[in-house]
Amino acid sequence: MLSPPRSERGPAMRRRLLIPALLLLAGACTARDPDRLVIGVSYDRPAATASPQSDADMRRVLDVEAHQICTRGYDPVKVSTLAAEDTQEIVSEDLRCRDYHLDFTPDLDFD
Repeated sequence: MLSPPRSERGPAMRRRLLIPALLLLAGACTARDPDRLVIGVSYDRPAATASPQSDADMRRVLDVEAHQICTRGYDPVKVSTLAAEDTQEIVSEDLRCRDYHLDFTPDLDFD
């Protein structure tokens, strides 16, 4: 048996690819609950080191951890300090990653 000519197979293949592409596009455009997008990073430090310098160091550590998770940046939601064992405390930051967006234009800076 010979296979059907190529012109007869084309429209069916296009439909088979078009339907999943439209489903993926519709799924990417749906709204989501912002409360479920909050994640947290934390780090421990000695409890007696609450100075502006140690706070700045802690912010840098938490920022590095957050940027490993959120590659497009993040918005902080809440920072809290919790007591831990012995003389330690845990600094926890809740954050929300910024959305990804499809952009075909380059970032041009005209300043």
